[in-house]
Amino acid sequence: GFNSRLDELQAAYLNVKLKYISNWNKLRQHQAKIYINKICNSKIKLPKVIDNCSPVWHLFVVATKDRDNLQKYLQENGVETLIHYPISPSNQLAYKDQELRGDISSAQKICDSILSLPIGPHLSESDINEISMIVNSY
Repeated sequence: GFNSRLDELQAAYLNVKLKYISNWNKLRQHQAKIYINKICNSKIKLPKVIDNCSPVWHLFVVATKDRDNLQKYLQENGVETLIHYPISPSNQLAYKDQELRGDISSAQKICDSILSLPIGPHLSESDINEISMIVNSY
């Protein structure tokens, strides 16, 4: 870990951005709802929202057994994606000397299958609809 502090300039930027956080969160929620309602591809597993929860969708992460090919297909069709969690916690260097208990193979399987689709205030509703159609055509 790190003990990291904001300098005055970073704090000033964040102070301005805080004014927009509520609207940006609502926009991300709306975008996620579009993805969930529009993506209909049996190869893609969508995130599930637990009842009485209201995620703000910092990331919109989908899963597929064929993640690398999906990412390549989306890239070829103009959709930038990211793999935010490529290494399972059990394979992190922090745990290299730890004796881990139980079956942890599912953690790496999940890391090998997840892909983050674009989401955020820089995207329009038509962008999200277009991305959904591209994902469906995979």
